[in-house]
Amino acid sequence: MNTIIFREGRLYRNDAALISPADSGFLFGEGVFETMRADYGRIFLLPQHLERLVRGLKLLEIPEPEPLGQIPDLCHELIQAGNLEQGVAVIKLAVSSGSPGSTPTLLLQARALDPNLISQRQAGMRAGLVSWRRDAANPLLAIKSLNFLENRHALRTMRARGLDEGIFLNQAGELCEGTFSNLFLVSGNTILTPPESAGLLPGITRAFLLENCRRIGLEIREQKLRPADLENCDGAFLSSSLMDTAPLLQLEQARFQLLKTTGLLEKLRQLFAA
Repeated sequence: MNTIIFREGRLYRNDAALISPADSGFLFGEGVFETMRADYGRIFLLPQHLERLVRGLKLLEIPEPEPLGQIPDLCHELIQAGNLEQGVAVIKLAVSSGSPGSTPTLLLQARALDPNLISQRQAGMRAGLVSWRRDAANPLLAIKSLNFLENRHALRTMRARGLDEGIFLNQAGELCEGTFSNLFLVSGNTILTPPESAGLLPGITRAFLLENCRRIGLEIREQKLRPADLENCDGAFLSSSLMDTAPLLQLEQARFQLLKTTGLLEKLRQLFAA
């Protein structure tokens, strides 16, 4: 894995790229991050990822690190250094508030994306409902903070049940989001997804679908959804920056037929390819 850390006006690489133990990102999860996909050197929706990162920094009152404008060049430098131009790579970008009296810490990492993992997800995923509820009024749900422990813990509890993903409900009992994905239900030729007001992270791929589905003749809209709606839909799928989209085969007792989403997901993948 190739790493660049920018701290106090200097760039550090690989083994020299160390983070201070007094860094607030390490101690308290005070910071934000983005996970991006690069196909053959081309990073999917990089400007949108950077915009969301900046929104998170503003909410947490963390100054933008000096090299933020250099991120596109630094990402491509890492891709080349890792010989990742001829495959699919994962780019991790994180910014923390740094240690007391220092400037924010910016970290960039690049590694090859495991194609088997993505293929498995795109073959169909099974999910369960997380046992605790989310507070939709929590402003931190709208940013991708370094304090990602709730999501990771929820995913561990799902995997202990033999499932691939967990779906949160908010305190009103509405469907919210997955631990690493956004949720979509399919009803005929219409795609439904929970609104941001349900208390979710506005995913980059989710926004891409909201903006572009109508180009290929699919109606898509945000709508409050409850577990009972799972019984009345034709299918369901999940989205994330790394896997694009993946069909959902099961969510608790609700079962979905893969045939009802295969054609739709093929149309969606044409959007990503374009």
